[in-house]
Parts: sequence; structure tokens; C-alpha cells
Amino acid sequence: TQYGNPLMQDQMTVADWGKEALALSFAGRLKGDLYRVLAAYDDTMVTITTTNGIIVTNLAAGTACETNLDGPVTFQANQPIQVAQFANGTTFDNPLNTEGDPCEILLSPTGHYLQTNVVFSLNEPDAYGNPNLLDEHYLNLIIPQSAVTNTLVDGLIIDSTNFVPIGTSGYYGAQISVESGSHTVTSSEPIGVEVYGWGFEDSYSYFGGIVK
Repeated sequence: TQYGNPLMQDQMTVADWGKEALALSFAGRLKGDLYRVLAAYDDTMVTITTTNGIIVTNLAAGTACETNLDGPVTFQANQPIQVAQFANGTTFDNPLNTEGDPCEILLSPTGHYLQTNVVFSLNEPDAYGNPNLLDEHYLNLIIPQSAVTNTLVDGLIIDSTNFVPIGTSGYYGAQISVESGSHTVTSSEPIGVEVYGWGFEDSYSYFGGIVK
């Protein structure tokens, strides 16, 4: 679907992979996102759990499985995996859509989250001098249930109605709309943070900090 972008990410070392990764769909997209699960070792049994059911697959070393999913997702495996989340092309949701474009985030595994994340929501002018090529900015937050009422974005507590459970993982997720610029996310527990945004046939994305 229109349009395409070259997508490049610095891979984490296998030592920084994990056996569980959690995700929410990108805000503003209507038909879900593409996920790619990569295995480091043979006989890696992967279980993908969504609100619509469970997918189980066995991967050999260096191979991956791909699937398009919508809503909260849990990825679990018996050996380390790397999970990437991709936004689909601009017109994947709607042929008349002009917001967004392909982007990629490597999901931080649970157990590698930080309690404080300082991130930046990008903005840039377009080729015609308009100042706001990127005009929608979001944070996806993955938070232990015990920290839902103790997580702040720029000093403000997030309304609990924003959160949805991510399977039976014990974590909850929220999509938070923010303005462009710097943002500080703090919590009583380590949390996962994804940063992304949309503009006219454009996008950006990256994950927050991780610990080894």
C-alpha cells in the first residue's frame, strides 16, 4: 500500500533480548500493525496472544514469523526473541488517508524497562515551509498493574480509563497523545515506552530507554 519508507534499526545484542515482549497497536491506525518475531536459537517456541486468540509457532535460529495484529499483544517464548512492530503504509487503513507512513520499533523485552524515560517527540517543516509536517504525536506506555496510578507524563498522572490489560501478563497499556517536544515519563515501577508520530505521508518512531 502507498507509501514506502526504508526502515533501519540498530539491533540489540542477543544478550539484551528477552522471552516476553508486550505491545499495543499504534494510535490512529485502524487495521492493526505488522509484527515480526525473530529467533536466535533453534526450537524457539513462540506463543502470540491477542484478544482474538492465540498463535503458536516454532522457529529455527535466524528465522522470523510475521503477522498483522490489532489491539494488545503478548509475545512469549521459551528462548530469547526480538520483536519488531511496523506501521503499515499510509493507505493501508483507508485509501483516502494521508496521515502516517511505515515506521518500525523494536519492542523492549519485559525485565529491561526503566522507571524514568526522557524522550522527544519530533517535529519538522515540510518541503513547502509549513512548520508542522509531523502533527500527531503519541506515547505507548506498558505499565505493571501496580503502577497504573503511580505513572506520570510531564508531572501529570494518567487517567486510569486510558489503560487496557495486555492479556494475562499483569501489565496494562495506554496510548497517550502528546505535543511535540521533550517529555518525561516517571513511574513507581520500570515501564516500557514507545514514541511515535504521524504527518502528511510521513512518520517516526523509536523505543525509550532499556537496561541490560
